[in-house]
Amino acid sequence: MTDSSLQEAFKALAAVYAKVDAETPRRDCRRCGECCHFDTFGHRLFATYLEALYLVAVSGKPPGKFDDDSCPYQRGALCTARSGRVLGCRTFFCEKAGGVASGLHERALAEVRRISTEHAIRPDYAPLARLIEEIVPREIPLPWSPA
Repeated sequence: MTDSSLQEAFKALAAVYAKVDAETPRRDCRRCGECCHFDTFGHRLFATYLEALYLVAVSGKPPGKFDDDSCPYQRGALCTARSGRVLGCRTFFCEKAGGVASGLHERALAEVRRISTEHAIRPDYAPLARLIEEIVPREIPLPWSPA
């Protein structure tokens, strides 16, 4: 994977995210941050390797420890990585706000996987915490903006 290929993949991923955001049914979100605690709902946040690279490139290195139960990008009830957040964060909502948008998630995930293949990016789909641990020590183009 070259830097230019990664940049093209980031542009394509940003387009998928924009489409997901536009197609996500309107939710009664109270911005309480409850949905950021996937473990509370018996879930674990997974992402593709491309999504993890994009998250770090757009939002910077995590300011704290990233594990399966918490997100270091969350400050109080707010997400500080909103523009770079992964697909799971874009399609999962607490029960009060309507739950998961699963059909939309699966369609978008297939597109993200296609982009990864097209740009020779590892096809990994793993817990986000594990991917971040691997990515953070590497040199990646920072900061990156989808503009």
